[in-house]
Amino acid sequence: MDIKQLMNKQQYEAVCHKDGPLLILAGAGSGKTRVITYRIAHLMAEYNVQPENILAVTFTNKAAQEMKERIKKAVGKDTNRILISTFHSLGCRMLRAHAERLGYTKSFSIYDEDDRERLIKECMHDAKVSDKEMRPYDIIKRISSIKNELISPKQFEDLYAEDYESKAISRVYTLSELKLAKNNAVDFDDLISKPIELLKKNPDILEAYREKFKYILIDEYQDINNSQYTLISMLAEKYRNICVVGDDDQSIYRFRGADITNILEFEEDYKDAKVIRLEQNYRSTKTILKAAHAVIKNNEGRKGKELWTENDIGEKITFYYVDDEIMESETVIKEIFRVINTQDIKLKDMAVFYRTNAQSRVIEDRFRRAGVRYKLVGGLSFYARLEIKDMLAYLRVISNPRDVMSIKRIVNVPPRGISDATVDRLEAFAFQNDLPFLEAMEKSEAMPDIKVAAKTAMKSFHDFIVSMHMAKDTTPLKEIMARIITGTGYIGYWEDDPSPKAKDRVENVKELVSAMAEYEDGKKDATLDDFLQQVALMSEVDKLDESAEAVTLMTIHSAKGLEFDMVFLTGMDEGIFPHKNCLEEQGGIEEERRLAYVAITRARKKLYIMSAVSRRQFGTKKMGAISRFVNEIPEEILERKGRLPIKRTEEKYYGNGPDDEHEVSCPAPGTDAVYNDEPAEAQFIPGQKVKHAKLGQGTILKAEPYGDDLKITVLFRSGGKKTLSAKIAGLEKI
Repeated sequence: MDIKQLMNKQQYEAVCHKDGPLLILAGAGSGKTRVITYRIAHLMAEYNVQPENILAVTFTNKAAQEMKERIKKAVGKDTNRILISTFHSLGCRMLRAHAERLGYTKSFSIYDEDDRERLIKECMHDAKVSDKEMRPYDIIKRISSIKNELISPKQFEDLYAEDYESKAISRVYTLSELKLAKNNAVDFDDLISKPIELLKKNPDILEAYREKFKYILIDEYQDINNSQYTLISMLAEKYRNICVVGDDDQSIYRFRGADITNILEFEEDYKDAKVIRLEQNYRSTKTILKAAHAVIKNNEGRKGKELWTENDIGEKITFYYVDDEIMESETVIKEIFRVINTQDIKLKDMAVFYRTNAQSRVIEDRFRRAGVRYKLVGGLSFYARLEIKDMLAYLRVISNPRDVMSIKRIVNVPPRGISDATVDRLEAFAFQNDLPFLEAMEKSEAMPDIKVAAKTAMKSFHDFIVSMHMAKDTTPLKEIMARIITGTGYIGYWEDDPSPKAKDRVENVKELVSAMAEYEDGKKDATLDDFLQQVALMSEVDKLDESAEAVTLMTIHSAKGLEFDMVFLTGMDEGIFPHKNCLEEQGGIEEERRLAYVAITRARKKLYIMSAVSRRQFGTKKMGAISRFVNEIPEEILERKGRLPIKRTEEKYYGNGPDDEHEVSCPAPGTDAVYNDEPAEAQFIPGQKVKHAKLGQGTILKAEPYGDDLKITVLFRSGGKKTLSAKIAGLEKI
């Protein structure tokens, strides 16, 4: 196959590059997956690079699987010896291979966000940190950031724990790390930081991996964080055959720690790097690309490129200005019905985007009423349901009997007469006698303050888990699940439950048995550890069934890497998109603009943009304003429909403009600021002491009415003087 005929000049140049660092700046829809695929095939076919010497890393299992299939088709032979993986799967593989070097077993548990929250709450209790002083979410976010910077608990305590809040975080961080180690468990951040620790402590292992991965390719390089950057830099240091592919205009994960400077400064890291720009777009119409460029060109922190295409001009972008969020959803539905009745576009080729998950409620409600089939990305997933979490906890304890968090979840599910107070006494007994938690159950006879029935139940639970653990490596996965269901009476427990959800819970457990059987089919060496790892590392996009004939509803962050013939971009109101909290963060507006660029460039043929005169927030209708991103799109490519915009005054939305000096953390997608219903004038007066989640303590210097809000000037102890909005800054009176 002559691949030169399949590519443009820049793509082919990137494919043929052999040795040394390579930066591929790949614009949206420019065929970057094709370039990575053929580059790997070319390395093997033309340069005789062995497949086991190639490492390709991307951000989702879906993308990794797609890459594997494309390479196999291009090479024409088995490609299993090439490691194509996500960052977290790579880290997990390294840890499982050398777990004992860091004091773990190969069957360590991977804690998801729910597990981590339970762990942090437990550590907050032990460290005497009240959730009234600090939210668990804020502590989790801070500890995640600390781990991303590769700072150990001891280093943080010695170097950074100066004020009260930092000292509290230090205590919780230290305790959580001790409990994770004792539970033979890791969280998502550990899947990167622990492999780095492994390589730093074991030069022989580092050298082996450097020899193994002589050629490294990283997709979505603009989204890597500090720890991911460190891991890849360590692996690539010897041979320096590192090829990174990314687009600085699509860096949208700063809330996860992504650092856009990694791609902007690649040429500083590798002075001899070759840089190739892929600017020809194969996805969208000329009109859609013109709109995308008109928006993104307003950002200053970018490399600079402009996508072009040989595709048709296409339709104008339709901008609907409607009364409220209900009319917005009904307008989307009306357009969907019109299109499917007049054009050759199916429901599965359509998507509705929104900035936060909370916006989906009205859309879902109106879709259900109208009978429009939809699939929701980012809602409660199958593996997040209560009954499935219970079953997975059983599986994790069978795999890893040291996993105390999972034991606590299921020790009395179904009810066995083991109360929370009994569990607390047992935990104290285990600590006093230096026993693993599960082993303490077996020895609970020595505890006089526990009832005989509870001791019998704990001994029975212990024996069941131990017997299953001993048999796990020789028992088929679906048989393991069957034994759990039979041995615990879990299905019978829900069959006897009169609640309306009980029947669905039974069906979901049966579906999990099917999922395990499906995973096992065709695999010679499918293990329980492997199945649990796959479930733990599965992202929302990995679960998306693209073949289902239904409209996709999702946040813009979830849409990264996807494309649709028709896209409805809803909630394009100032304060919603761009999000009001991001307006207060340094660099926040540029990231929001990159997010808008990503949203626009998901559309292949047709883009709709929706804005509303008012929206209901916290039970009250509030007036809004059309998003600045809409106003950045050239008028000649917009088709305006609906109401005419009301002429606005020069007053900015909530007084927060791009030039205001604000430094407040932008929330993760799906979250909203907490409003205080108390009148702003009554809350804050000059001289009042206040506390901010990020900036710490300060004193109010000035409080001025600003529309229906209050503009507050605060002198912070650590961060100087800042001007904030009372409604969205989240200030607390001291």
